[in-house]
Order: sequence, then structure tokens, then C-alpha cells
Amino acid sequence: MSKLTIQFYPSTRLSQKLEMDIQTLIEQTQDAPIPETPNNSLIFVPTLENKVIGYASVTIQQKSAHISSIFIQANQQGQLFGFRLVLDILDKLSKTGCQKISLHCSEKLLGFFQSLGFIATRELIQPERDKREKYFELENPCPAFFLETLKHTLRTNAISLEILKSSHKLFGLSYDKQHYQYTNKSQFLAFHRNMLSQAQKQIWLISDNITTPLLNDEIVRDSLLRLAKRNAKAEIRILLEDDKKGAGHYNPTIELAQKLTSFIEIRTIQKGAKKPNEMITTVDFNAGIFRKDLNNYTGFAHYNNHLIAQRLRDKFEHHWQFAKPSMQLRRLSI
Repeated sequence: MSKLTIQFYPSTRLSQKLEMDIQTLIEQTQDAPIPETPNNSLIFVPTLENKVIGYASVTIQQKSAHISSIFIQANQQGQLFGFRLVLDILDKLSKTGCQKISLHCSEKLLGFFQSLGFIATRELIQPERDKREKYFELENPCPAFFLETLKHTLRTNAISLEILKSSHKLFGLSYDKQHYQYTNKSQFLAFHRNMLSQAQKQIWLISDNITTPLLNDEIVRDSLLRLAKRNAKAEIRILLEDDKKGAGHYNPTIELAQKLTSFIEIRTIQKGAKKPNEMITTVDFNAGIFRKDLNNYTGFAHYNNHLIAQRLRDKFEHHWQFAKPSMQLRRLSI
């Protein structure tokens, strides 16, 4: 079996031979995308027996990236080469500190990219003449964590990459039924970045105060804003044990809440009331993240388990009913 090799190059340093090989592929295929090559872009080139069989172009913007084109030669499709090409892109970019990778794709490719940890964030508006097929904007909000989980899933289930691609879509609110456990802060944040970015109806979360890394995370803030924009009836609730610690300092989530007071409600535990020792997050009534102890980062996450999500919502509601609106944070001018 021929071995797939994938190399990547800054677009400004692509050799003339590779440029010609890619141009030949484009000329041979009617619908092959033209790779975008600004100065801040990379070109990924997969080869079999030293023969170029495709390409991908990626534009880098600080800690995020956008895959602007990806292509595998028609006679080489169906052999996981495209899947492995995207995995290689995720791997290389995550090692540079890239925290979010986006792309645009047609409806028929949604399943392919969902199996690679991408989630649909919005449907793209197409010109009237091109409305024969729907197109979507997708993003992978935690590529390093997705790769870590993918490797763990392959190892613990003793399955091949091909079986995983066809039957194990990870991190999807509507289809992932796996039980996940986490043991550190980075995993805790990664679950939130991924889960909250998929919310369509509801986000409830309990935190100790506004200085927590969760409420200072820009991707979490963007997820709250996205939910508020996409659903006027969305429920966004933030329950704080202490609304005074950190008050007066900039916080992206609190700043957003102050601008969207009709969408985001913040309450705080009153003096004398029993305070929760755990952190709870529930999303869209079917998914949840539970951290059992505020002193360490250990707990579990579920993407599609109505029973567990209901238990977490009940715990949240119990604390919420005894809390009061946080005037401390509403008065702040951050």
C-alpha cells in the first residue's frame, strides 16, 4: 500500500514544480477550488509515491486559521486521504497555538467535517443563482483537544480511523453519546468552548466569580453572543457565588452581559444561603458539564444524555431560585 506523505509550505516559498503540479490538478478538474495564497497562508501538499494528489490552503490570523480550499484528486478519493489531510492541518496548526479553525462547506460535506470535530455555526447566504445547494460556515473551536480525544477514542475502542470516521462523530450535541471525563483546566475549558459554541436554545452555568478562566475566555464570550443573535428566546443564565471578587476589572463575558441585559441574566448567591461547591453547565437541555469540586478540575461532560442533563438542570435550578440579580455587576462600567 502506498504511503501518504503530507508537507506544508508558506505560500510565498512554494517551489515552481509544486505550483505547476497544483495548477495541473486544477486544470484537470472542472470544480477544483483555486487555493488562496496571501502572504499569511500555508499550502499543504499530499503526495503518493512523489506524485501530488491534492492540496489545501490555510490562512493564518493570530490564534485562528481559515481553511480556504481543500482538494483530493478524484481517483484518490474514498481512501481517507482527505480525512488524513485535514487531521494533519489540525495537528500542525494546533502545535503553533492556533485555538480555532474555520472553513466553508456545502451541505453534502457536513458529515465529513463533523467527523473531524467541526461544527456548523451558521448557514451562508448564497446568491440567487447558486441556491441549488446550501453552504455553511464551520469551525473547530479546540483542535488540539479534538485530536487528543480522537487518539484516545481510537486506542480505547480498538477501532480504525475508517470506522471512527463512519460511526464515531465526536463532540456533537445531537449525536455524541460518549461519557467524557476530564482532569485538568485545559480540558475543562475545551469542553466549554466546543459545547457552548453549538448552543441553539440555552446556556446555564455556575461559576465561583468573574475571575474564573471560563468567564475570561473570548471563545466562551463569542458563543454567548452567537446564541443571543441566533435565538431571541434563548435562555442564558450565569450564577455566581461571589459577584464582588474581580469587579472593576475587564471581563469579556460580563461586558457582553451588560450590553445584552435582555438576553443574559446574572444572579449571585445571597448571604446566608448554601453555596454550591460544584460548577455546573447545561446546554440545550441535553448536554452538560459537571465539575464536582471548585478546588480542582475534575468532572465529566455529556453531549447527548437527557437524563444526566436533567439532573444537572435540577441542581442549577435549586441554587438559582435562591439567588438574586447581581446589581454589583449591572452597575459596573467595565
